[in-house]
Amino acid sequence: MASEEVDRFVSRRQSLGEGHTEAWKRTLEEAQMLADDRREDGWEATYVMAAHTDTVSTDMNDHDRFGLMHVLPNNFADRFTEAYDSDAFSEYLVYGTSVDGVMFVVIELIDPEGHRAILVPCSYDMTMAQGMSESAAEAGVLPSYFKTIDGEILARFDHEEIEPLVTPPNA
Repeated sequence: MASEEVDRFVSRRQSLGEGHTEAWKRTLEEAQMLADDRREDGWEATYVMAAHTDTVSTDMNDHDRFGLMHVLPNNFADRFTEAYDSDAFSEYLVYGTSVDGVMFVVIELIDPEGHRAILVPCSYDMTMAQGMSESAAEAGVLPSYFKTIDGEILARFDHEEIEPLVTPPNA
């Protein structure tokens, strides 16, 4: 990212302040509430917070990966790895909203047969996501990658519906 772009990005983040803090707090609370509701219904629910989520397009890196890149701190990465099975988790739900161009969402990965759910609260800046959105539209799918802080990819989950996870930056 060019220095001018970084400065613009940092200035924008600093100006948004309290509204984003409150939206993030509500997102975390909603994820916990959803996990509790699933448990009350007899499901196994795992809460895994993404410490950071990037929007990545195919032209940003030396590899062809694009989508949402969720960075999981070690304690949550361990929980995720213990709970996730790529063959069993076949459905998902998305809860959340856009606030000043930033998505605040809870992604719920669902194993319908095993009655298991993984709830992942995350936030990402849609003003920096045009390339990712274009890559997803071209591929017809929006992947979520779950990785550790040191970059190890733990899993990929493909979202067939792009719209619940992407809104225009000024929506």
